[in-house]
Amino acid sequence: MHGTLQPMTLAKRCGIYRERTAPASLVAHVECLWSHAISDSPPSPMAVVPDGCVDIIWSSRGIAIAGPDRVAAFPVIGPGETVVGLRFRTGSAASWLRTPLCELTGTVVPLEAFWGAAARELHLRMTEAESVAARTTVLAQAAEQRLPAIAAPPADIAACLAQLRQRRSASSDNPIRLLALATGTSERTLRRRCHEHFGFGAKTLDRILRLQRFLAAYRSDAQPSLSTLALDAGYADQAHLSRDTRELTSLSPREIRRQLAS
Repeated sequence: MHGTLQPMTLAKRCGIYRERTAPASLVAHVECLWSHAISDSPPSPMAVVPDGCVDIIWSSRGIAIAGPDRVAAFPVIGPGETVVGLRFRTGSAASWLRTPLCELTGTVVPLEAFWGAAARELHLRMTEAESVAARTTVLAQAAEQRLPAIAAPPADIAACLAQLRQRRSASSDNPIRLLALATGTSERTLRRRCHEHFGFGAKTLDRILRLQRFLAAYRSDAQPSLSTLALDAGYADQAHLSRDTRELTSLSPREIRRQLAS
């Protein structure tokens, strides 16, 4: 994909992408519900930037789980297709799927593998719904029906995620020792738990969350220089930002900035 003659486009800049707040009953587990309508013209190659999340994704081709990604994914979505999704909060999906997320990293797996006949019925109901809004409602209702059997993320995982989100320093190559002390967990146990509930280790998630801080900061204030944004997001310097964004997204910070400003 990296050798394509066409430049990659951030997925949310392709077609019409919209997010909807999850119902109050789901907000502890679900970050948002979303829809993505692709234009009828041949789509540009798109890059879905890693965010540490897992999604249920529905399209005319079926309903599936998109596992957590270490680097950008490059899905091919046909012209005129509309995708509807539910995005689990980071650290939540393993309880819903009863599967260690490290087994799903970088993959798209039919939802039927986890929910059986209920997934087939859900796909049918969403296909028969008359609008995107109706499909989103059907998906949210299906999640609400499963909610009584779902446990909250374990305390050590919640504490680990909170610590990573507060980090604004790139001084340590591996934050696992500090995280183990902060969460009262051994380093070995914390590594295993991170792979189960995040899909990868704390160091990888730290890089992803730092990238997301950079993207959020740029969306909220497009005026600061890249060097200022890099430091505010927790990068050592602008060169560190450039290396990470290219490795994680295939795009340079300047190209990301250009696309977000367009």
